[in-house]
Parts: sequence; structure tokens; C-alpha cells
Amino acid sequence: MNRLQQTSCSLGCLSWVFDIDGVRWLTLTGTPEAGYRQAATRFSALGGKVDLQVQEVWEEALLAAVECPTVVRQPIPLHLSGTGFQRAVWDALCTIPVGQWRTYGDIAALIGRPRAVRAVGSACGANPLPFLIPCHRVVASGGRWGGFGLGLDVKEVLLFREGMIPGTSGQISAHGRIPFL
Repeated sequence: MNRLQQTSCSLGCLSWVFDIDGVRWLTLTGTPEAGYRQAATRFSALGGKVDLQVQEVWEEALLAAVECPTVVRQPIPLHLSGTGFQRAVWDALCTIPVGQWRTYGDIAALIGRPRAVRAVGSACGANPLPFLIPCHRVVASGGRWGGFGLGLDVKEVLLFREGMIPGTSGQISAHGRIPFL
């Protein structure tokens, strides 16, 4: 059975759904209520018993992925549902090291589908586990930010925390060009 857990972080309320096999989905919202509404639309049944020790370990690792992405963290089992193409893209995203980025075209080439650049963008947008499957490390060609399901402001903060944006977070417009490309 799916279980919803919520915890505060520096970016808002981190809401995540997991089951005995691993973490299935997560989002970032301004309030716990908003996170619950989003989870309830994706998962019909939320509740059930959970091993509290496992839950604590996974929660600590999730928070580390958000707050301190450059620190090696405890691995978290992922319980993913997606098409074969989406899973190929998500697997490729997991190979991007912390502090590095790739373009949508790079990912398309990596999975052997060099003409599927837009489809890669769609798969990134369907990523149920931002932070854990690092779609924020994917940018558009030509120095554009591309998209991010949790918002470009969150993408900017995450890239800054990984050391990919020089200066301070507030100095760069997320809607402009990336200064290091």
C-alpha cells in the first residue's frame, strides 16, 4: 500500500509517496495540504503501516538530495512506473554526475535516439522523482534553461547548490541564458 510522508525543507514542503518496494513519487509544494492534494490525485489509496526505521532513513536521504546534493547520501530504492522510453531517459539522467549538466540532445544520443530530443524533454517532465532522478541537470541547447516540473526557480537553486551557477542564486534570471554555456 502507498504511504504519503511530508517534511519541511528549505524549499517548502517535501511530499513523497512510497511503498515497501521504494519511493514512487515526490513533489515540492508551499503547504502540506497542496502536497496531499497532488498525491491523492495520483494515488487512489494512501495509508497503511510502514517500518518507521526505513521511513526515517529514506527521509534523511531525500532531504540530503535537496539540501546538500554534493554530499554522498544513502541510496534510496526507487519504485518507478513509466514507459520503456521514459525509463531509459530516467536511467540516463541518473548517470549525470552531481555538478555537471547535459542537454536534452545529449540524453537523446545517450539512449540511442538522437532525433527524440523533444520526447526526452517530455520524459523529463514526467519524472516522478525530481531530485532523485536529476532532471534539473538537463538544459536546452544554446544555453537555455529548458523546463523543470517544480519550476525554474527551484531548478536554479538546485543547480546553484551543485556549484553549477557562479555567484549567488539571486543574481541570475532563470528565464535568461545560462552564464556558463
